[in-house]
Amino acid sequence: MDLAILIHLAIAIVGIVALIVGGKINPVISLVVGALYLGIAGGLGPTDSVTAVSEGFGNLMFEVGLIIGFGVMIGAILSANGTMKRVVDGLLRMGGPKASSYILGLSSGIIFPAIYFDVALVIMAPIAKAIAVRSRRNVAPIAGALAIGLEVALLMVIPGAAALAMAASLKIDMGTMLMWGIPSGIILIVSSIFVHTLVTDRTWKPEKDELPEAGYLHDELDPHQAELQARFEAGDTVGTDLRAASDSLDSIDIVAASLVDDAADAGNDAKTLDLPIVVAMLPVIVPIALIIVDTACRLLMGSSPGVVQFLGNPVVALLIGLGIGILETIPLVTRDGVEDIITRGAQTSGSILLFTGVAGSLGQVITEVGIGDMLAKLFEANAGIPILLAWLVAAILRIAQGSGSVAAMTGASILAPVVAATGLPPVLILMAAACGAAFGGNVTDNTFWIFKQMLGLTTRGAFQVYTLAQSILAVIGLAYCSLLALLF
Repeated sequence: MDLAILIHLAIAIVGIVALIVGGKINPVISLVVGALYLGIAGGLGPTDSVTAVSEGFGNLMFEVGLIIGFGVMIGAILSANGTMKRVVDGLLRMGGPKASSYILGLSSGIIFPAIYFDVALVIMAPIAKAIAVRSRRNVAPIAGALAIGLEVALLMVIPGAAALAMAASLKIDMGTMLMWGIPSGIILIVSSIFVHTLVTDRTWKPEKDELPEAGYLHDELDPHQAELQARFEAGDTVGTDLRAASDSLDSIDIVAASLVDDAADAGNDAKTLDLPIVVAMLPVIVPIALIIVDTACRLLMGSSPGVVQFLGNPVVALLIGLGIGILETIPLVTRDGVEDIITRGAQTSGSILLFTGVAGSLGQVITEVGIGDMLAKLFEANAGIPILLAWLVAAILRIAQGSGSVAAMTGASILAPVVAATGLPPVLILMAAACGAAFGGNVTDNTFWIFKQMLGLTTRGAFQVYTLAQSILAVIGLAYCSLLALLF
């Protein structure tokens, strides 16, 4: 019976991948179908299977729904008021050309994890191109650093959407995620950029890897895309990034056209926030500080004072950060402009929440059919297995269906029922799934094509700076998590 259920789990996972890749079915629908199949085949029956799917979705939304929503809205505010671009430009001036790839990777991965991947890519790709031109370097190390940093931001550092979803699924509090995610993210970003630079210094061939006039995409762009690029180079950021994550992202043409429309709506005379950079960054600084204070009090004193618990609750902390961002941005774009930014952020978070919730549905079904108990016995024999399994499941899903978020959340949800039996900190399982989900991003990932076009790369070049860079991150991450597992 145990073997039969494990076979059904394998069939469910393969079926999910087949529906997404072969059938071109939306991942949300595919995951629900797979969860229902597993529930019915595993003996829950039709009614209880539907109940498990609904409960899993609702439980995860209870944990993380508002957090993701507020996080995405903060990201939208920081993008629209130009704070993100100001921070990156300032860091680059401080670090100089030699450190530019590390600065770009760390700023995209650690400072701005609230910015959704595709949105941040559209904003930061022109910055990466400009750095390459100014420093007279090829674009490979800069583009690879951007690919690595954005992936870490999405999967490992809160309030990255996938990181939040996995933390909720594995019952990891936000303070713990901050204390693990930020230092681990820094280590993995720096080491991955270093290795990727060493590799591409030997393999990169501009004549094969970059489009003609590399770094200057106007010859390759249609009129909509050329206008988008011109706006970016002019520093126009208000409203340009908010539609990217809410559209289907089927092609770079769709993304570019929608972003240009948003820029036109915002007006050609858009300005950036005229505040000291530390003040402009308060929407990020304040929530993180509040969460850290609450966590530190619990660690040092066993519990936090009531006021600290309230303010350090991630929902309240992020709401405070969002309120600060709104107040700072109103003078720039008026109340109606801020409302439009928040509305678009809410639309973006809606699709993210659906992906998050159905990962919880699958995890609930896995728990109720008893797979957790079976895997727990296996893990008791070898504590290294859950690290490798979480990594492998996420890596296979990423290669097959493209989405790093779906891959990471599915890998984490499969192991969520047995985390206690592993004897490992749950955050290590999260990190392993996150690293696996970074492996092998390819042509099944529509961001691959956005990355290729916006950075002026051939398909061969995109494989080197998107697929290779993130795969290096994944492999180094597996070694990192395995090493930590030996210490616990």
